[in-house]
Amino acid sequence: MHGRLKAAVLVLVMMSGTAFAGVEDWQNSYRLEREGKYADALGAIAPVPANGPDAELKTLRRGWLYYLTGSYNESIREYRYAVERNPHSIDALLGETLPLLAQKRWRAAEQVSKDALAISPNHYTALLRLSQALEGERNWPGMEQAASSLANHYPSDATAFLYLARAHAWQGHNAEAAAAYRAVLVRYPDQAEAASFLSGMNGK
Repeated sequence: MHGRLKAAVLVLVMMSGTAFAGVEDWQNSYRLEREGKYADALGAIAPVPANGPDAELKTLRRGWLYYLTGSYNESIREYRYAVERNPHSIDALLGETLPLLAQKRWRAAEQVSKDALAISPNHYTALLRLSQALEGERNWPGMEQAASSLANHYPSDATAFLYLARAHAWQGHNAEAAAAYRAVLVRYPDQAEAASFLSGMNGK
């Protein structure tokens, strides 16, 4: 009996060592990211099994690190793979919007943002990324609608009103733009864009 107990303890120790080794891979990756060594951070998680319990997280992190390195196509590939494996992953969808926006692929970023909103309506980041994509498309009415929803659901957020103000300004809705920019300054008193617009309005 004593021999069996000793063997069982040995197995647990071996398993524990394997688990801690995995944690160490992640710790190294996060440390290297903080140091700006993104390629090394990618390499640090290479030993993480592609079909293990952390496989999804590995794919998402690879997408993020590829994005940081400016390898946008590789980043999109990883995020899309994550979506294929888990169609309900808002993380993966929102992650994909980052390299798409960086590549100025506005229509694709718009669609992926809407895919995220279909899963989680009124999600802050999804609405923000949608507003950014529509701004890139110069779709001012669409941007106004998205930013208005953002401001309505997150009324304390200065960024929401900033995008709403821009949408109004581009459409020549000066009074509405001024009101939105004033809302920005109430929430973020040093916001330069809002202050500049309102200063220009006062000078007219």
